[in-house]
Amino acid sequence: MTAAAPTSLKICVFLSANDLDERYTGPTREFAELVGRGGHTLVWGGSDAGLMKVVADGVRAGGGRLAGFSVDFLRQFARDDADEMTYAKDLAERKALLLAAADAVVVLAGGLGTLDEATEALELRKHGLFDKPVVLLNTAGFYDGLILQLRRMDEEGFLPVPLAELVFIADTGADVLAHLEKAVPTRTGTPVNGQA
Repeated sequence: MTAAAPTSLKICVFLSANDLDERYTGPTREFAELVGRGGHTLVWGGSDAGLMKVVADGVRAGGGRLAGFSVDFLRQFARDDADEMTYAKDLAERKALLLAAADAVVVLAGGLGTLDEATEALELRKHGLFDKPVVLLNTAGFYDGLILQLRRMDEEGFLPVPLAELVFIADTGADVLAHLEKAVPTRTGTPVNGQA
């Protein structure tokens, strides 16, 4: 007997807050609309700028919920119409709150902050401290170099856990959601803060 697909997921995304080329915004928008149409909640950095705005707009357009986690010094960029908005004291606290609030993590195109967040999630998984799925969405081959490095780490014995157990690599948003709907146990949808 196979488990039923989850009715609602809290999907944390790590991604850029910069304005980027259509080769990144288009696939991000498509993924976000799938998340929204699936009735899922976006758990994200709370920003209404750049690629973060694109993903929030897409989830909202698809009918999904928005749960933002910002920081005090970025308050001016926070999205006004989020269903929930939490302000952390600093980036480290925000990262911890994002990971705690999510059923799964999806890493989209981003810069140093995104790389920091992604490697934190993988390091926690490596030590068995984070048991939620992590997916790397390799839009337009953006993460080819990182994937090459991760595979080398795996092949040469730097990872105590096989790479395939740490991260799932996907080329499309549809692949991401198909993987998550299999990987995350069935649950009922509740707001991120746990209140009905």
